[in-house]
Amino acid sequence: MTDASTARAEPTRPLPEQQPFPGRGARHREMDRPLREFLEEESALLDDRQYQDWLDLLEDDFLYQVPVPLLREDPDLSRHSDRAMLFEATKHVFALKLGRLGLRHAWSDRPGGVVRHFLGPVRVFATHRVGTWRVECGVLATWNRGRGESATVTASRQDIVTDLGGGSYRLLRRRALLDIEVPTHEQLSIIF
Repeated sequence: MTDASTARAEPTRPLPEQQPFPGRGARHREMDRPLREFLEEESALLDDRQYQDWLDLLEDDFLYQVPVPLLREDPDLSRHSDRAMLFEATKHVFALKLGRLGLRHAWSDRPGGVVRHFLGPVRVFATHRVGTWRVECGVLATWNRGRGESATVTASRQDIVTDLGGGSYRLLRRRALLDIEVPTHEQLSIIF
């Protein structure tokens, strides 16, 4: 039996949302095409409302963040907060949110909106973890419902992708850096 005063406390790992987003490592152009194809398929699943298939592309500890945009006069300062988030979700939160869309009592989502993602050039960088990539691209996303409801927004999207081997990948983390200073509710409802 160990004495409580001599027992070592197990080191606690910071929560994913408290960990800094991995920086850029070396550029890997040979990975641009395979990871672009992965992201195109992933975006198509969202556009086609195939939510369970989309959720299957997420690691269990997936984290999605939309940082608060900052209006800065100095162009050398970051345009987005490192700590304050407009929206933050895990795979579990998305499973709850997207799972309820098919239920009859989800009246606010009827009729459902139409979402389209348009990806810009994809650039791939190494990370500090073997088997993971930092993937950056621009995204234009649109949302439309009925005649008078629509939203368009652009963002810089940063993903951390796990390489499972054999051309299979999963999303570990996503950060959407909005280009707009004050986004609307409709713009924030889009999953980038």
